[in-house]
Formats: sequence, C-alpha cells, structure tokens
Amino acid sequence: MQLETQDCTLPVVCGTPATPDAFRAGMRRLAGGVCVLTSELDGLPVGLTATAVTSLCAEPPRLLACVNRKVFAHAAFERTRTLCVNVLAAEDTPVAMRFAGMVPNVSGAERFAEREWQGTPPMLAGALASFACRVVEIVAAHSHSILICEVERIAMRETAAAPLVYAQGQFGHFSSIN
Repeated sequence: MQLETQDCTLPVVCGTPATPDAFRAGMRRLAGGVCVLTSELDGLPVGLTATAVTSLCAEPPRLLACVNRKVFAHAAFERTRTLCVNVLAAEDTPVAMRFAGMVPNVSGAERFAEREWQGTPPMLAGALASFACRVVEIVAAHSHSILICEVERIAMRETAAAPLVYAQGQFGHFSSIN
C-alpha cells in the first residue's frame, strides 16, 4: 500500500519536524477562550490566566484545566482541591494580562485589586461565566497537571458580550456575536 502525499506548495509547509518550537508555533494558531483560574491558599487569593480549559461532560458537570506545575497557583489547586474558572469577555483583557504576569510590578494577591471578586474560591463579578469547582482528580502530564473538576456552582452574565480569545500571541475577540 502506498500513501498519497499532499502537493506541498506555498504557503503550506509539509513535513516540518515536530520540534518544541514548531509545536508552539502551530499551537499559537489554535484560538482559545481565555479564563482566569482562581483559588485561595492560606487565606490569600491566587490565580492565573489559562486557555487550556474545556468541558469534559455534562452529567455530572465536569471540566478540565491544564496547569503548569511550576506556577504558584498550582499548589493552591492541589492543596485546597477548589478552583473557580472565570470565563473572560473581550473587555476583560486587562484582567487577563494581570493574571498572566504581563503587568509590571503586579503579582500575587495584587492581581485581584482592579475588579470585584466574590466568594471562595474568588469568582469574578461580571465574568461571562464562572464555574466554582471541586478538583476530583489530578493527572500528571509532563510539566503540567490536568485538573479534572466537578462543577458545583455556576454564575453567568445576563447580558451578551464577545468572549476574549487568545491566538498568535495576542488577545482578541470576535467582531460580532449574535
């Protein structure tokens, strides 16, 4: 059996080896919704910006999030087994930047200063949706952990808004949402 090969003409690049750099470049083209994952550790709020969040199943309601084990918030998710997934709207770009460490001299609990947060784990007031979760399983996957979370409470924004997305190393949004 002979495999057919694709006609490799520009701008398509065929047969690029799957190096870490090529992988990162390819994944930058995969647009992802932007969330802020939050929890508390020793009475202090912690959080990070994430795009590796997806639904897992509806019965029971579960989602998963992939988190680098080196970040401080990972310890909170692991120890407390609680987190909140806050889905950001396009106007929440400053929040995403704060929690991604892109705002100079702002870190730790200071990241929570610019907006209103409610409850434990911290839920962003006005987020498109917030999912308060209990972490039911943690799967080690190289440098990251896959957090499998059972959703216990959901808060949703009443007014429609464009979701914040991340692609090509930039935050953006859809031009129209029906």
